[in-house]
Amino acid sequence: MVVFLALVAATANAVASICQRLGVEDAPEQRGPTLGLVRHMIQRPIWLLGFVVMAGGYASQAVALHVGSLNVVQPLMVSELVILVLVLWLWYRTPLRGRDLVAAGATGLGLGLFLAFASPRLGTRVPNGATWLVTSAIVVGVVLTLVAVGSKGSPLRRALSLGAGASVGFALLAAITKSMTDRLVAGWGPLFSSWQIYALAVLGLGSFLVMQAAFQVGPFAASQSTLILVNPFVSIIVGSVLYGESLRGGAWYLTLEVASLVVMVLGALGLSSSPLVAQVHEEAPSDHHLLAGRGRYARWRVQRTHERARTGPRL
Repeated sequence: MVVFLALVAATANAVASICQRLGVEDAPEQRGPTLGLVRHMIQRPIWLLGFVVMAGGYASQAVALHVGSLNVVQPLMVSELVILVLVLWLWYRTPLRGRDLVAAGATGLGLGLFLAFASPRLGTRVPNGATWLVTSAIVVGVVLTLVAVGSKGSPLRRALSLGAGASVGFALLAAITKSMTDRLVAGWGPLFSSWQIYALAVLGLGSFLVMQAAFQVGPFAASQSTLILVNPFVSIIVGSVLYGESLRGGAWYLTLEVASLVVMVLGALGLSSSPLVAQVHEEAPSDHHLLAGRGRYARWRVQRTHERARTGPRL
């Protein structure tokens, strides 16, 4: 059940990433998250569709976190990158090369072996206020540092830094979500009287805007890879500190776990450099990038433009 819900969430995130990337493709040049970027996004139907899909994915992830653990659910979200490539391949009919198949297989194999070898265990600890405060302060400090680094430099550096910042923020968001669902089970009253829902709103909005900026400022492959790969490692640490979650110990199993993670990361990086992903946000003019004019949404926009030109503006 936990695995299924996490995979549903990963699929929703993959679809939402494409929709939201299309939504900021022609946005004016901005240096990080701004109100201008927000105004542009909410005026694009494809971006709004991505937001709805992402919200559904978050609901599925929240249920998975409630019944499962951070060190299971968050690593499974890495499958989003494999699903993303498959969606791009099927939707835009771009040939899938042999190296893409190998990278996808390595990502899935490494992830599966890691979960099998690590045998993640649910935590029994209930974090107190002091633990939440210290952990949150450290994580937020890391996010702010990465955002500051991503405010200048080359497009690649900015995309990597902002993507990593958003990913770290989402890791803490997952931990807060797990705590919030426990409050929700007790009823709406305890939920709205708790700090978790308000922290969730602030941190979620901040991480979301940083993610949108990461999509815009540099290569999509860079921002997407850090968004996906940083999160599970931070989540495993946060889950251990807050909830006492653990992985199988011992030198032998630790070696196997590390080896599995190396395979997973190498596969994910291979997928990130695939033309199916890397060309989504190349620096060429917008009519030359991989997505331009090749999807059903692009053809629908062209058709709408022609219809409006033929019929004239409505009164």
